[in-house]
Formats: sequence, structure tokens, C-alpha cells
Amino acid sequence: MGYLVVNTSKSHELDAGKTKEIWWNNAAPGNAVWSANAVPASTGSTQAGFSQDTQLEVTCVWRRYKVVEEGSGQISDVDIEHEIHCEVKNVGGSKARLSCTSPRFGSGR
Repeated sequence: MGYLVVNTSKSHELDAGKTKEIWWNNAAPGNAVWSANAVPASTGSTQAGFSQDTQLEVTCVWRRYKVVEEGSGQISDVDIEHEIHCEVKNVGGSKARLSCTSPRFGSGR
């Protein structure tokens, strides 16, 4: 079984005590096992200093499977999409900057 880490390459900001939903569209392959991880980023600067204590919690992870039939009659196209959703909560005392990664376990076939 292979292992791959998918980085959303998108930075998010989250105020203390707040929760944010983050998701990946077209999460392939559909038969893979997915997980989610919130990765804190540095919020310091040379002006403000670099002290920080970031605490993030992934509160839940779920999958969404969407099938949309396009057209009608005997012949129609079907669009299938797998989505991975997660909620991240800032359990720390200050605003956090983060990115999300999603390890995928599976053969990819």
C-alpha cells in the first residue's frame, strides 16, 4: 500500500476559538483512505517578533461522493466527484495561520 501527502498549497487564517471547514475537490482515487492534518505556519515578523504558541485541532473528517447525471434519455454522461472535508479549530489564544495536508493511503489504482 502506497502513501502520498497532498498539500492544499493554500494558507488560511483562523481567529482564536473559531472553526473553519476546508475541503479538497476531486480527491482521487476514490478507494483510498484519507486523513487530514492542520499545519501551523509562522505568524511572526521582524517588526512584531517571533514568539507564538499555535494550537490547532482537526475536529472531524468526512467524505462526500457526488454523482451528477448530465443529459437524459438512453445515453447520458455521469460526472463523479470525491470530496474530502475537514473542520479545523483554533484552540489557542491568538490568530493562527495554517495550511492543510491530507495523507492518502492506497494503491492509487
